[in-house]
Amino acid sequence: MSLLPEVKLFEKTENTVQLKDFQSLKGNTFSPVLLKQLKSAISGLVVSKGAKGCCAELCVPGKKSGLKAEDPGNGNDAYVIQISTNGIRIDSKTPAGVFYGFQTLLQMPEKLPCGTVKDEAAVPLRMIHWDLKGYQPKFEILLEELEILASYKVNAILLELEDKYDYKCAPGIGCPTAFSFDEMRKISKYAADLHIMIVPKLQSIAHVDYMLKQPQYRELRENEHCYQFCCSSTKVDKLWNKMADELMECFAEHPLYFHVGADEATYLGECPKCKKLGVVGSYLRRTGKSIDHIIASGRTPIMWDDILRNSAKGMSDEQAKECWSLGKKSILMYWDYGYGGKGNTFSFLRSYIDTGMRVWGASGYAGCDNWAGSLPPLEYRGLNSCAWTKSAVENKLECVCSTGWGRIGSADCPAEPHESSWFTILYAACNMWSGKTIDYTKFIYELSKNLYGECPDQALVNAILNIGKSPYTLQNVLDKQFSSDRYSFLQLAAAAESLSVIRNMFCNWNQFYYGKLGNCLEDYRIEYMNRWPVMHAGNVAKFKKMLEPVLRHFYGIFTADDFLNSRFGYLEKLIDDTMKLTEKTKKM
Repeated sequence: MSLLPEVKLFEKTENTVQLKDFQSLKGNTFSPVLLKQLKSAISGLVVSKGAKGCCAELCVPGKKSGLKAEDPGNGNDAYVIQISTNGIRIDSKTPAGVFYGFQTLLQMPEKLPCGTVKDEAAVPLRMIHWDLKGYQPKFEILLEELEILASYKVNAILLELEDKYDYKCAPGIGCPTAFSFDEMRKISKYAADLHIMIVPKLQSIAHVDYMLKQPQYRELRENEHCYQFCCSSTKVDKLWNKMADELMECFAEHPLYFHVGADEATYLGECPKCKKLGVVGSYLRRTGKSIDHIIASGRTPIMWDDILRNSAKGMSDEQAKECWSLGKKSILMYWDYGYGGKGNTFSFLRSYIDTGMRVWGASGYAGCDNWAGSLPPLEYRGLNSCAWTKSAVENKLECVCSTGWGRIGSADCPAEPHESSWFTILYAACNMWSGKTIDYTKFIYELSKNLYGECPDQALVNAILNIGKSPYTLQNVLDKQFSSDRYSFLQLAAAAESLSVIRNMFCNWNQFYYGKLGNCLEDYRIEYMNRWPVMHAGNVAKFKKMLEPVLRHFYGIFTADDFLNSRFGYLEKLIDDTMKLTEKTKKM
């Protein structure tokens, strides 16, 4: 029996029972989502109030289990499960712990081994970054995604919206499929039922071209750069505050934190007003205003750390040090997407902590290795996740956030989708919970059985490990029958990454025969060009026809069209140009 995440302790006895036999449930901490899960697993389940406290008991109707309360301990989200022939009992000190106990129970096989499970999390806040600027899932799909994350014991989401939310206070920013205020409220409540805390993110200084490209917001630009706010503008201050207030209203069930971004500010101190403030003064003013507003609203602000360590060398190191004061007023989210090096350490971590800053770590699950990829490499991303979990445990960090960039910048094409990134996402989640490094291949097989209900072939396993080393080609999916939309998305997305190989092939053909295609060429080469390019063109068209409906099942039209255009548009033009030239070419 394999459980994801792996539990700390499972003391088994010789007996087995079946979950479906225990149709009486007593307790006080059952969310609607949990009850839906349990009623799906146990036909005819009857729910009643139980004893006070965070516990739950499953029994045969009309009987008592006879199980006494067990102390789960004081660990993060700790729980204990007792499984006996008379019943099942879960004890925790929090409702979340009871929920996680049930997630473990629901992963177990039909014949449950009797015994005691004791478990707790290595990292208190196990956060996953859900970046909607690259991929906006359909509303129902987003709720499904939250359920999947919760089932692997993720308890926080860093939600990046950009133009995928239709702000009431800032009309014209939202894309045509942007979520409404009412939809955000439903997402907020649903996440709370899943014991997932949502942390909204609103960029305070840079990465705001999604907004400033709109004519009505042009005056807010720094020196006409649509990428960045003017740091001196009081109009920026007022609009940002209104937008932040609206997001806090959207996510009223999650009142603790708010992420202000504050990274990669490239154009500091350029306009006449900002020149007076200087590079550092501009950054301190604009970011400081956002931090102060969040503090005044009763939440703790979070900011990226890269300006403070001068990662882009946009300041002198002495100037960057002046910005450290902001890190003391907020939580500093230290991102580093590479391996931690000797001893799995991240070079600025101790300096930040020793200066008195509250630091959270940030690993990367997608958008780190191939900015136009479709499947992130598990062996790279897993190494980074493990390094951050180890550092978090050793330095007692309360949170690690695994980030996934659906689009590197607003002007860039969509990168690796959520739906083909489950292996890197959930590897990070399981690693943050258990604190253990998991063998990658074993994890792929176990998660595939759990999430997709089947095992991948060796070619797909190799691609998941590192698609750059082991491409998954169109031939792996053409004429294939898929068992489910989610599993077919994984395979088709993996195959989509090989389109770049076909694109290069057409470029090479045109380069090799430049000046001859469209004019005159040896007869055997014309036959070659009429055979192989035509075959590849047919495969590409067939593949697109397979991919498009699956893509549109998960994502809105705005996202789906962007993915299709960025992967197929230029390739289709190359194919068309090559065909036209070949048709015109005369034989020698």
